[in-house]
Amino acid sequence: MTKPQHLHIISFDIPYPPNYGGAIDVYYSLKALSQAGVAVTLHCTYKGELTHHPELDKLCREVYYYPRKTSLWAQLSPEPYGIVSRRNPELLRNLLADNDPILFEGLVSCGYMAHPSLRKRNKIFRECNIEHDYLRALAKATPSWWKALFYRIEAIKQERYERVLHHATSIAAVAHQDEQHFREAYSPIPTYYIPSFHAGQKVDALPGKGDYILYHGNLGLAENEHAAMFLLKDVVPSLSDHQFIFAGRQPSKSFCDLAATLPNVQVVASPEEEQMQKLICNAHIHLLPTFQATGLKLKLLNVLYHGRFVVVNPQMVHGTDVATLCHIAPSPESMIATCRQLMKQDFSEDECRERANILGKIYNNDTNLTQLLQLL
Repeated sequence: MTKPQHLHIISFDIPYPPNYGGAIDVYYSLKALSQAGVAVTLHCTYKGELTHHPELDKLCREVYYYPRKTSLWAQLSPEPYGIVSRRNPELLRNLLADNDPILFEGLVSCGYMAHPSLRKRNKIFRECNIEHDYLRALAKATPSWWKALFYRIEAIKQERYERVLHHATSIAAVAHQDEQHFREAYSPIPTYYIPSFHAGQKVDALPGKGDYILYHGNLGLAENEHAAMFLLKDVVPSLSDHQFIFAGRQPSKSFCDLAATLPNVQVVASPEEEQMQKLICNAHIHLLPTFQATGLKLKLLNVLYHGRFVVVNPQMVHGTDVATLCHIAPSPESMIATCRQLMKQDFSEDECRERANILGKIYNNDTNLTQLLQLL
């Protein structure tokens, strides 16, 4: 296989620090491509104040940053706000500097996918989520009626805009159910299952016991706050003899106020990366429900590499290959019972070996890189 000498990657955001799902996939794909000797020109869109990250300069030949357009017109456009706000003429000019392949990270990065000047280019779409499903789930999760309305309208626009993928050369999906969706909707464009790139090099979960149950995630996101609130209301009170830690970025006041009423709950707000990894490694159980069966939750992959027991609901493992490595509990009652049982058990080295065997076959960055290079 002849690997490309140079590749453009259009990222929906600045993929550093790699502390949430999409950024993790982009950052570690950059790292894998760099180690393989592929020169990358990275195009990043951003909101707010721009921060340059030398870590990205080390992995890329060039890094360009484009401010997002957040005007009222962008929000009222008949096209999705996520697309319109990221479309920038300077980005198109930079793409036209050569004829090399372009990797579009997420549907919102596809503002120029159908542009006539890119008609003959190799254009690979890298899927993060089925965006309209993700947005509809966000609309259900948010308590704000106006945010819910925005998400519903944006979902309609994103679903309509997704047809732009008829202009892609190939599609790389992160989960089995997403692969099926794109294969059925956009045949004969070839669609492949390429799991997310990630930080896990080896399974190093600590055998033995921890003394607390952990939920972690970006608590500023509606979907994560919804899951965490569910645990506080329906699970934690019945496990009052066990310590719970909820850790993540930007927990809301309403979440912190509810957590403060439960004596066995500690909230760790916006921990540094090193602190978060210590919390993950030392927890006895990772309790990770979700109400959005979209994509692959990379925090799940992270705890399978570095944490002990993992308890999830069916939505968390839907479309993945890791269900056998988790304890699946579909209801609050089953979560409570499963946690009670697991708190009595040691996490064994045999379980570490089983994880290493399964994860090494499926979520292997080197294998995934080989598949990606074949598309390029």
